[in-house]
Amino acid sequence: LGVRLGGGILNPRSSFGTTPVGLPPPGLNTTTYSVTNTGGVTTSTTTATNPLFNTGNFVNLPATSNDSNVPGAFAISLFNSSVSRMLNLEISALEADGKGKVVSSPRVVTADQTKAIIEQGTQLPYQTATSSGATSIAFQKANLSLEVTPQITPEGNIILDLDVSNDSVGQATSAGFAINTKHVKTQVLVENGGTVVIGGIYTLTETNNTDKVPLLGDIPVVGNLFKTNSRVSNKQEMLVFITPKMITERSAMR
Repeated sequence: LGVRLGGGILNPRSSFGTTPVGLPPPGLNTTTYSVTNTGGVTTSTTTATNPLFNTGNFVNLPATSNDSNVPGAFAISLFNSSVSRMLNLEISALEADGKGKVVSSPRVVTADQTKAIIEQGTQLPYQTATSSGATSIAFQKANLSLEVTPQITPEGNIILDLDVSNDSVGQATSAGFAINTKHVKTQVLVENGGTVVIGGIYTLTETNNTDKVPLLGDIPVVGNLFKTNSRVSNKQEMLVFITPKMITERSAMR
């Protein structure tokens, strides 16, 4: 939410103020130029200048655009019958809501009480020092990985020893790239074909900014005309679902 406030006074001897919202200032000095080309066609150009008015505003704190989103604005100008005094106000606001969903679905087949690992991602190189003082290149993984060891119970259920990681490349540092890590390790009992949520991470980041004119922006109610407020809320949530299915001999032979 933002605001722009301007105005001006015009009299025969002097004038001062700002350009009204969406309108040229009154009392402009105009100059008209006429040009006749070789074809006998005359064109006229009119220019308007008034050095006593500027294009700024007394309060210039409009709502800022966000990516490709442009704030909406409402403007009003008040002036007397001779258009010698004016007051103009513009209120702008922007609200944007975006949602995204990323689904990663690693799948692996293994035997009873046999560990299985599946992973996909990136290996980042970085330099390491050896005992002799030389340097070598090592690699750090930033992967989505699933490590599972199943155990089938006599009742037909499945005990799962799970180790799930979802790492990503973080900020660059002098020693290399940082790794953003999300990791869960647990043991669960699930029925054949059932689905269980083994963990989740919820992150909420909020940022509030206020730009205002000193003193005037602190006045109750009226101070809203002399400041702009912005609020950004970023929510992220990661959930891990596991669905084990037993493969019969007949299904394996197909």
